[in-house]
Amino acid sequence: MNGNVRHAARVIRTVLATIRTEQAAAVAHALDSARLLVDPERSFGVVLHRTPDGGWSRTGRPVTELERQALTWDASCERARHAARAIERDLDTHPGPHAVRVEGDRVRVRLRVDGPAQWARWRSYFGIAIVGERTEPHALTGEGERDGVRVTVVALSASAVPPESTTGEEARRFRIGETLYDLALPMRDRCGGVWYFEGRRSGDGMPLVALDGRPERCSLANVAAYLGPLSSVRPDGDGTGCDPTGILSALPVSHVLPNAAVPRTSADVPDLWARVDVSETGVRPDVPRPRVTMPILADPRTASDLAEQEQEQVPVPVPVQEQVQEQVQEQEQAREPVGPPHRPAWAEPFGPLVPSVPSAGPAGSVR
Repeated sequence: MNGNVRHAARVIRTVLATIRTEQAAAVAHALDSARLLVDPERSFGVVLHRTPDGGWSRTGRPVTELERQALTWDASCERARHAARAIERDLDTHPGPHAVRVEGDRVRVRLRVDGPAQWARWRSYFGIAIVGERTEPHALTGEGERDGVRVTVVALSASAVPPESTTGEEARRFRIGETLYDLALPMRDRCGGVWYFEGRRSGDGMPLVALDGRPERCSLANVAAYLGPLSSVRPDGDGTGCDPTGILSALPVSHVLPNAAVPRTSADVPDLWARVDVSETGVRPDVPRPRVTMPILADPRTASDLAEQEQEQVPVPVPVQEQVQEQVQEQEQAREPVGPPHRPAWAEPFGPLVPSVPSAGPAGSVR
């Protein structure tokens, strides 16, 4: 407890001799709670600083280079915010659209300029010393300094800034170079992709378009530069809009397959694959598989056609036919088992077969 409370209570009781001791103590505690009495024994603590070796010290260590850079950056960002607020107040009296944005330790200003005289006044106000043209038409950029803060100014002429009385259809149009794009309609690139404008723009006013409704957005200038030329997709005759699915379904699709040569097999040439075994899945390996031989169908052509084709056909040399037959015979011999076929016990309906000729076993003859 504060040691001055009792002393304050005695002073109060002495001054006000008519009150009781409890009342004087209550008044003294009220003064102490209101922090009107100083406690001589109270300790306000000691500030300790961490040393590089992990200990503690009463004296502060010097500021490192990284901390100094961080403090300098924070101070420059704070100056940029103060400068942006001052520029915003000055631009409130400027007739025309404008925008002020803080980008770290810099300020970016976008405003409308109606003529050379007005642009000269803004150059003097922002201290613009470097002026360069932008890729966006009817726009100039300037680099200056205001109140010790670097300022980037984007000045748009009256032709680039749409007036406030423009209709919705005019506001949805955007010009890049000599091409005027209608943002209200989908745009198809040279690869067939359809791009849609969903009302989003970049910081400099460039429309951002999305491919087939995807979340990724690209600037209209980049799409026109790398995938152009872009053509507007007009709605159908009934006035309904065309989405990407409708556009793809409306493209012409050929329903006629290209003419392909029909393979024909001559009846005079022997079918080399007729005598080859056809393996079927799901057959037990210990059961001999049957050999499937496809029958030769009758040729529907007439006898005169066959006679003409026989005359036109080039005869196959005899050695080639003999060589083909020898190869087929070698394949058949390789497929046939060398030993006697194995017949399991379950393949006999009446049990395993017993030889009728007596055979001699290890213990003698068995009948």
